[in-house]
Amino acid sequence: MSESLTTGEMAGAGESKGNYAFVSLGCPKNLVDSEKMLGTLALDGYTLVPEPAGADFVIVNTCGFIESARAESRSVIDEMIDLKRAGQTGGVIVAGCLPERVGGSLLEERPEIDHVVGVFGRDEIHRVADHLVGHAREQRELFRPAPITAQEDRGRLRITPKHFAYLKISEGCDRTCTFCAIPKMRGKHVTKPIEEVVREAEELVGDGVRELVLVAQDTT
Repeated sequence: MSESLTTGEMAGAGESKGNYAFVSLGCPKNLVDSEKMLGTLALDGYTLVPEPAGADFVIVNTCGFIESARAESRSVIDEMIDLKRAGQTGGVIVAGCLPERVGGSLLEERPEIDHVVGVFGRDEIHRVADHLVGHAREQRELFRPAPITAQEDRGRLRITPKHFAYLKISEGCDRTCTFCAIPKMRGKHVTKPIEEVVREAEELVGDGVRELVLVAQDTT
């Protein structure tokens, strides 16, 4: 049975712990991470809403690769901070590649961010949300070391069209090119076991997917 969640299943999963909006930036690999976080939050009792205004909190899953992407991420973060200042949302969580690249300095740049979560802290996003809605101010940074195998991505709440999905087959890159920050943000190249790739593919097909797009930082 597929563990992927539809919007209807998510909204009807009992009493909500709170509602939140989500902004996903960057590449298809980051989109997979976004869908995994969405699924984790749904299973933990949080309700996704379409607009940040009026939400209990907002999550921005950022890109930190090239300068224009970092600028876009900071611009979106600033928009969410403006909503918080105006009392239209209760908090801002920033996740993904930008905090992984710049670390805790993002909180120094923009102290109105409530929490930052690195790339490999994504599976604990529900605990970060619990801290935020519980008004806990400790542990505002969550960074985890890169795993020795690629993280599994089952249980996603997909935001791609029904007929297709991205399937991540590895993570990171071993090439230390001076112009590229992928190893710093995503770690060394690690593969996802073929058995896990098959399980994820079967889950996605069970959720109605007919086209799987294989993605990774390095597919060769």
